[in-house]
Amino acid sequence: MELNELFWSAELSEMKKGYIYEAANKRYRCLVCGETFEGGQVFQLPKENKWYDANKYAEFHVEREHGSILAYLLGLDKKTNGLTDLQKELIRDFSAGLSDADIVKKAGGGSASTIRNHRFVLKEKAKQAKLLLAIVELMEAGVSADTPRFIPVHRTATQVDERYAITEKEHDAVMKQYFPKGPNGPLTQFPRKEKKKIVILRHIASYFKPGRKYKEKEVNEQLKAFFEDDYVTLRRYLIEYGYLDRKDDCSEYWLKQ
Repeated sequence: MELNELFWSAELSEMKKGYIYEAANKRYRCLVCGETFEGGQVFQLPKENKWYDANKYAEFHVEREHGSILAYLLGLDKKTNGLTDLQKELIRDFSAGLSDADIVKKAGGGSASTIRNHRFVLKEKAKQAKLLLAIVELMEAGVSADTPRFIPVHRTATQVDERYAITEKEHDAVMKQYFPKGPNGPLTQFPRKEKKKIVILRHIASYFKPGRKYKEKEVNEQLKAFFEDDYVTLRRYLIEYGYLDRKDDCSEYWLKQ
């Protein structure tokens, strides 16, 4: 199962931890970057003479590499987590233990009652989310086994809309049409239709490793293997659709997580 699918299929308790235990492989896996830690092994904290089992080390990994799972979840786009910038900032303050009065002072204005209202709205959103989750799970329980399944949407998508409503059958058809010689390429042409673009970009992005930094030349070489005639277009769309990110001076590229 790919990382995006693991993330969205994780239980709430697992998502709050930021990692899961894969019983079939007897290992722990980070839900943010996909790094794994084999069960039964011990791991040393970097630059420290401390050793921990895989479970505890996975917890340290999330905190050290991703700045806490709360920070990561709040860092996701509004279209993914449904929160405004103001709500995100308030959640950071609430989780840090600041009182309503402290938050007003920090903001340099407003009132404690306004902060309380924001807290109330967040709690109401949480109630609605619980109800919706229960409703959808009940709905899924009655769905026919023949109902088409959708491919997972990547967490860093810049705009999630009907373009991402792609079934597994549609995905496979696009792959066969544009990669007739197999998934390693070459790409016959870059499609104009949005859904097909997403299938192509999603596939190509899977060839970039999480956590690794790439020079522009390395990115170009990777993309040339798929579409030598216009690899620049692929690079532009991978960034535009939220699969890759880069420094302002284009000196480094990386897979967005």
